[in-house]
Amino acid sequence: MSRSLNNAVAAVLIVSLSLGLCGCESLKKKFVRKGPPKKVTPVMYPQDYKGIYPNDVLYSNHFNYWRSWTEDLVDCLKTHGSNKREVLAATRAVEDLQRMQDLLNSPKKEELDKHIKFYESVQGKLKMGQPTEVQASKMISDLDSRRRVIMRLFETKEVKPFILKEEEPIKPLNTIEQTLPAK
Repeated sequence: MSRSLNNAVAAVLIVSLSLGLCGCESLKKKFVRKGPPKKVTPVMYPQDYKGIYPNDVLYSNHFNYWRSWTEDLVDCLKTHGSNKREVLAATRAVEDLQRMQDLLNSPKKEELDKHIKFYESVQGKLKMGQPTEVQASKMISDLDSRRRVIMRLFETKEVKPFILKEEEPIKPLNTIEQTLPAK
């Protein structure tokens, strides 16, 4: 019985060794080290962009950005959020109002200036520290009334005739939508 057991063990070892050596790849490939993979450098083709967005689209975008930052500021003031978030929302609202102003012609440009000054004063108050509950409620009511006025007077369809034409130069902005690749 031990002889048949030895034969069976030997047969199993031979079969497992032969299956281990034989595989999908040839024996030489199986035991030869592979070198590091070759690095492929990507080929980049420069594209020439046709230009920036039209001024009315830029104005509409900044108007929507201003509206969302103002709503965010009011929400932060209502929920007594972090002062850092309030300052950020006020700063971004001022920036978007200034960008809207840069895209407007003279009569509407000056009219928007007083609203920018109001937002800058709110920004200054917020930078001084977290407002009290009474100050926050006054800011909320002032911001809501200003928001309604600005939305009525400076909505895109209302100021479309006052938006700068494409030929007129505007102040260059470092925004994502206006950055172009260097030529």
